[in-house]
Amino acid sequence: MFRFVHITDTHIMAGGTWRIRGTDVEFDTDASLRRVVETVRRLQPAPAFAVLGGDLASPDILHRERTLTPAEYAPSYARLREILGELPCRAHFLMGNHDNLEAFNRALRPEASVPDAPCYYSFDHDGTHLIALDSHEPGHADGVLDPAQLAWLARDLAAHRDTPTIVFIHHHPWPLGHAWMDTMTLRNGGELMAMLAGQAQVRWVIGGHVHSEQLIQRGGLTLLTTPSTCIQLSKVAGPAHFDPGPPGFRVVDVEDGSLSTFVVHVR
Repeated sequence: MFRFVHITDTHIMAGGTWRIRGTDVEFDTDASLRRVVETVRRLQPAPAFAVLGGDLASPDILHRERTLTPAEYAPSYARLREILGELPCRAHFLMGNHDNLEAFNRALRPEASVPDAPCYYSFDHDGTHLIALDSHEPGHADGVLDPAQLAWLARDLAAHRDTPTIVFIHHHPWPLGHAWMDTMTLRNGGELMAMLAGQAQVRWVIGGHVHSEQLIQRGGLTLLTTPSTCIQLSKVAGPAHFDPGPPGFRVVDVEDGSLSTFVVHVR
């Protein structure tokens, strides 16, 4: 048996706080992530690793009028790396729509062969195969998996067809029934989920992006989404409404190919 944590939508923005849409509330995303990390440090049993699910640095939220350079993202990634340095385990990283690929790679993936190397990969832990996908498309709030990534995924799945597999992605591949958030899905999510549905070893897909806890089951696949470490999106129908926390993260326990999970909200 092993445990991991899924931490997502940290939205670290060095030099400012996040003014919540439609309010005058300023939210400190640094402070909320520090609270999450401290809570993770107290988990028993301790996690073997963390998966950071995208939208990790977001200085663009402070400068919506223009596109920021990788250098302008760098201080936010440096702040993120410093905070995550307190985790009791290794971290694996995914890209989100607010991230900048070059700055992300320089700060978090020194093993990347070139600064613009896409961030999809897989790894194994204690008899489980784990796949991280890259749904980021520069300049877009929604996401997509390009043909090269889908071809890589097909090869990776075929090579591990006898190993229980968990897939991570930032954008939700199935609609949630939330009018605003469902304008920002994974555009070829149907293609992805059809591919995964044909793989008996894959039962779980874990995502971020939607700033709320969701569970959707179709056939043999279960999609889980994890709350943000900062502001949360109300699931109530109607205009998009954000609440200032509480910060959240997901704990996942894996044993003999079976998964059990719960969400922790940090008060």
